[in-house]
Amino acid sequence: MNRLYLLPALALLSAALHGQNHDQEALRKAWEAIQGEVEVASVDPTRPVYHFMPPARWMNDPNGAFYQDGWYHLFYQINPYGNVWGQIHWGHARSRDNVRWEQLPLAVWPSTENGEDHCYSGSAVRDGDGNWQLWYTSVSEYRAKDEDKGPLDFVFNGQVMLKAMDKEYLHWSKCTDDPVSSPTLPNNIDGLPWNSYIRDPSFFKAGGKTFMLLGSTDASAPIYEAKNGELTRWKYRGIMNSHGWDCPQMIPMGEKWIYIVSKGAPPKYYIGNFDPETARFTEEQSGVLDFGGAHYHTVSFSTDENGRHILYSWITGTRKANGWNNCLALPRVITMGADGHPLQQPVPELAALRGEHYSSKLKAGSEVLAVSGDVLEIKADFNHAGHGACGLRVRRSNDGKRAIDISYDKGELTVAGSKIRMAPGEKMDTLRLHVFIDKSILEIFVNGGRRTITKVIYPPEQDLGIEAYSNGEVSVDVWQLKPLVK
Repeated sequence: MNRLYLLPALALLSAALHGQNHDQEALRKAWEAIQGEVEVASVDPTRPVYHFMPPARWMNDPNGAFYQDGWYHLFYQINPYGNVWGQIHWGHARSRDNVRWEQLPLAVWPSTENGEDHCYSGSAVRDGDGNWQLWYTSVSEYRAKDEDKGPLDFVFNGQVMLKAMDKEYLHWSKCTDDPVSSPTLPNNIDGLPWNSYIRDPSFFKAGGKTFMLLGSTDASAPIYEAKNGELTRWKYRGIMNSHGWDCPQMIPMGEKWIYIVSKGAPPKYYIGNFDPETARFTEEQSGVLDFGGAHYHTVSFSTDENGRHILYSWITGTRKANGWNNCLALPRVITMGADGHPLQQPVPELAALRGEHYSSKLKAGSEVLAVSGDVLEIKADFNHAGHGACGLRVRRSNDGKRAIDISYDKGELTVAGSKIRMAPGEKMDTLRLHVFIDKSILEIFVNGGRRTITKVIYPPEQDLGIEAYSNGEVSVDVWQLKPLVK
């Protein structure tokens, strides 16, 4: 649902009186540019219909997710003026259920009059009064040599705070009128040996303290501690961990923490302990969040009133820029498994999208199911999975010569050519596959989320069949899923 939310004049005046900056004209132009591409995007047959994305245009990292007053708020990187990366703003949407999303006014814009070209990734944090703030990294472009022909490079100006201008968190203002020269947290302070690529602020609370964690191209994780409740003063505490890069996140899991960082795709996770006195993280186990290779990228998360940690991630690699480019993965509930590694499962609220249902129990062998489609949810349980190859062939051609193969054999799962070893010691008498197909997007959750695989796929449009095969019995449930209105 897309509605126009008007900013009250009183809110704009209040922001100006408090030294804050809100550029209505820049945001209006950016939103109109997005709307101008909606018609092109809506007719692309490869465009997902139930994964979250903007109304049109390029998107990348999810940013600043938080939960407040029954709403899941989600921000994301967007180029309003093109279907490739550039001119990065922050989009904004909210949802009651992590399924149906309402597009809201763009939240963050580059202050081009000051030489700011991009608002890079960041996060949300609650201040000492309980109000949510947004933080992003201010970035400017420059030409290293000749202005017209030299290579494009970037200056990372510092971290910038925004505050909400209304109680519903619909409109946001920067807490500086010059994010290039006067960011909230500038570079080259407190003894931190800043290079040009310190970025992506994220926040977490531990031991009664608020910490800011930053990404860094030198593969370290600089960490700061807030010195006041307004979060305007920070003290550098050193390097939290030797693993760093893009969009770091710290997710609490009881006495443990899951530290997630992206250096390309997929993100890596580290399980361990954080000491708020020394501001150091000690890792115990590690792994990757998704086994799809290059398609599952940076993450953000929110924690709702039930204590669920909801993970959002960028799916990258959609190759046809017909009015849109990229989307987000299905929201996932992330928990800690008995083996000390994370489990990820799609939010159960996605069941609200289920339409026509097909169910069958199949004997050993192979069978083409009496259901087909490219907007589906599939649950398949394979008995005696350790007794020979078993799996699904989805997006199957009528003659069976083409299909996306999801197969398991001898401890190894293969999905569209990617090979995934199952967890050591995992009992494989039964293989459980939970599969979501959404046009060009494939997401698979294996054995309750012990493994996840995300793929961007481009089979021929007419290939819609499903085949199951096994040496034992197979139970299959398939639902046609309803598209969202974008």
